[in-house]
Amino acid sequence: MNKKTIFNIIFSLIFLWTIYYISWIIWVLSSILTFIFYCFIAFLIYFFWKKLRKKEYLSFDKFINYFLFRVLIWIYISIFIIAWLAYYSNEKNPAPMPTYTITNWEKTVIFQAMSHIWSKKFYEKIKQDLIEAKKQWYVYFYEWVKDWTVENKEKFNKAIWIKFDKDLYENFSKLYWVIQQDNSIYLNLVNNLDYNVDLTIDEIIQYYEELWNKIENKESILQNKEVIDVNWEIIKTLSKLNEKELKILRYVNKAMLNFLIWNEKIQTTLTNNFTNKNLFTIILDKRNEKIANEIINSKNNKIYITYWLLHFKWVFELLQKNDKNWKIIKTNYLYPIQ
Repeated sequence: MNKKTIFNIIFSLIFLWTIYYISWIIWVLSSILTFIFYCFIAFLIYFFWKKLRKKEYLSFDKFINYFLFRVLIWIYISIFIIAWLAYYSNEKNPAPMPTYTITNWEKTVIFQAMSHIWSKKFYEKIKQDLIEAKKQWYVYFYEWVKDWTVENKEKFNKAIWIKFDKDLYENFSKLYWVIQQDNSIYLNLVNNLDYNVDLTIDEIIQYYEELWNKIENKESILQNKEVIDVNWEIIKTLSKLNEKELKILRYVNKAMLNFLIWNEKIQTTLTNNFTNKNLFTIILDKRNEKIANEIINSKNNKIYITYWLLHFKWVFELLQKNDKNWKIIKTNYLYPIQ
């Protein structure tokens, strides 16, 4: 028995035992059958290629050993790379979420970057920071899309190609080992000076329809775009996983979130290719204008804001256009998925 055969036996048993431990016997059988199928296909390709070139070829039993060795090498290298990247992203280098303090020397704004699914520890830290800010006479501006009509809700779903409802973020959170943001925990802390500085879906749809009427190539945008019930897809995925499988999926997904936060180029690529760019432009630009105008026109000189990370850059730019004295005077970081 040569070294390659010994390697194949040992690492095949380790791999199959791992699958058995995580996913039970059915996946072991499935893995074996899948390997046999692809081994047979690969052998046929190999056999006819050698015949065509009139060269010697391995017998099927020797080819299995040859093929299995390369499959195992590929599997273990892939597992190592994914595991190392996940560990590095989650444990060694989690993505930071900035807290910007800006001022024009008349008003001071603390802008806390947010997302709708993060860790409980992250949300609790922001709650404590907000309490401390309010004790120093800050008012609270927050992002939260307001109520909408049923008609415009359906239009919004069609525009984003996703069925958007109150359970969407909660179900997403189950895939990422995080929790859904509960904005109610930030309201009425110390005082009731809390102000929603967001748009309604009705307003977003109004802006979107105004833009839509100016678009000429509507057919190409609408082609093959159907509303996807993401909630159902998530529930269906979760129902197929046991606790061990779900734990691994969440850990890898958590790493992907960290990596996504770190990499602005990937965020831009996803935005440009997997969203309705016209709607996304409105969701960003009009809300940016709303936030900037609320800050400029507010009678309060100390404002604490929780809003989506992507908004800060453009809101700050709008503030500087209105008053060049706006400066970033401090930047702190929280680690939402640590």
